[in-house]
Amino acid sequence: MTFNDYLLICEVSIAVCMAGLFVLLFLLRRNGPSLALPFAYLSLLLLNHVPGAFAPIMDADFHPHLSQVSEGIWLTAVGVACFVIGVWYARVRTQEQRLAPQVSSHLAGFREDRTFWFFCLLGGWLFTFGLTPLRNLPSVGAVVYNGGAVWMLGVLLALRWSVHNKKHLWTTFWMICLTIYPAMILVTAGFLSYGTTASLIVVCVLAVAARGYWRVMIAIGLVGYMGLSLFSNYFPARDRIREAVWRGATIERRINAISEIFTEWKFFDSSDKLVLAGLDLRLNQNYFVGLASENLANNSVEYLRGSSVTDAILSVVPRAIWPNKTVFGGSPEIVAKMTGLVLQPDTSFGVGNVMEFYINFGLAGVVIGFLLLGWALGRFDHRAALAEDRGDHVVAMRFFLPAVALIQPIGSLVEVVGSASSAWIAAYFWAWAWRRWSERNAQVQSAPATEIFAK
Repeated sequence: MTFNDYLLICEVSIAVCMAGLFVLLFLLRRNGPSLALPFAYLSLLLLNHVPGAFAPIMDADFHPHLSQVSEGIWLTAVGVACFVIGVWYARVRTQEQRLAPQVSSHLAGFREDRTFWFFCLLGGWLFTFGLTPLRNLPSVGAVVYNGGAVWMLGVLLALRWSVHNKKHLWTTFWMICLTIYPAMILVTAGFLSYGTTASLIVVCVLAVAARGYWRVMIAIGLVGYMGLSLFSNYFPARDRIREAVWRGATIERRINAISEIFTEWKFFDSSDKLVLAGLDLRLNQNYFVGLASENLANNSVEYLRGSSVTDAILSVVPRAIWPNKTVFGGSPEIVAKMTGLVLQPDTSFGVGNVMEFYINFGLAGVVIGFLLLGWALGRFDHRAALAEDRGDHVVAMRFFLPAVALIQPIGSLVEVVGSASSAWIAAYFWAWAWRRWSERNAQVQSAPATEIFAK
C-alpha cells in the first residue's frame, strides 16, 4: 500500500470514530434517561486513539510507523461501531422499565436531593484522600479505591441539576468541587490523566442533559479543543512537575511547577511539530495495536487465545483469600511481548481494550468484545439512571460504581474486571451506609423537639 492509502485509512477511520461518538450521543439523548457513562467511555477511548492518527494527517514527518497507526485506528473504528451497537441493544431491551411518572420527572428538571449529593461527595473524598493507607492491604485496598468513586455520582447529579435549572451559584460550587480531585492528584502524584478522566466522566452527563443537540455538539468541539490545548501545555512541563512531586518537594515548589502550564499557555496549534510529537507519543495507542497486529500476521508472536480473559476471571478472587494468586494488574509485560518493544520501566504503557481484544481472538475478538462491553455499560448506565430518576439511590449506586470501574479504555482486562468486582462490593457498603444515614435523619426529623434535647 502507498503512503496515500494509509492516510486515507486514517481519515476514514477517524470519521467513523467521530460519527460513532455523535450517534451514541443522539441515542442517549433520545432514548433516556442516562448518566452518559457509555459516552464518557467512548470519549476516553477516542482520546487515546484519534489524536495519534491525526498527527500524520497534519504533518507527513510523522509517517515512519504510519502503516501500524492506520491498522490500529481501523480496528478502533470497528470497535467503536460495535460498542455503539452494544449500547443500543442494551437500552432497547430495557425500554419496558421506563414508566410515565419517571419520564415526566426526568423532563421536569431532574430530582433534587442535596443530602444524597453531599453524602456521596464527602464519603467519596473520605475514601479517596482519608483512607489512602488502607490501599496497601490486599483486597481491602481495591474496595477503598473503587469505592471512592462515589463522589463522582454526587457531583454528577448535582451538576446536572444545577445546570439544567440555571442555578449559577450552585453550578460554580459543584464545578469547584469537581476540580479539586484532578488538582489534588496532580499535586500529590504528578499525573494529569487520572484526574481528568474522572472529571470527564462527570462532565459528560451535561452532553446528555443539556438542551439543544447542536449546541451540545458545538460545546463538545470547544471542550475537545481546550482539552488538546491543555495537553499541549502540560506535555512539555510534565517532567518538571513529576520531578518536583516525586522528589518530595514542598507544596509551594509543586504549585510553581504546575503553574507553568497556565503562565505560558498556548492554544492548540496543529502545525506545531512539538505538539504533534506529543500527540504521537502519548495519545497514539494505535501504534501498539498496529505493531501487535503485524507481529501476529508474520507469526512473530502467537495469539493469546483467551489467556488474558482467563486471568481477568481469576482476578475476581480476592487476594485475601488467595494470597499466592499469580494474576496482577498492569499491562507492560503484555505490551512488550506482543509488540517486541523495550519499554521504559518508569513509564506507564496500557494494553488497551482494542489491543487486548485483538491479541486474544483477532478481529472477532474486537467485534465480540466491544459488543459485550457496550451492552454492559449501556445496561448499567440505564439501570443507574432509571433508579436515580425514581429516587432509588441504593440501586443507583449499585450500578453506577461498577459501570465507572469498567471505564478503562487503555487498561487491561484484569484491571477492568478486578476493579468492577471491587466496585460492586463497595457499592453494597455505600448502600448500607446510605440506608443508615437516611434512617437516622428520618428518626431525628420525626422525633419531638423535647425528646431531641433530652437526648
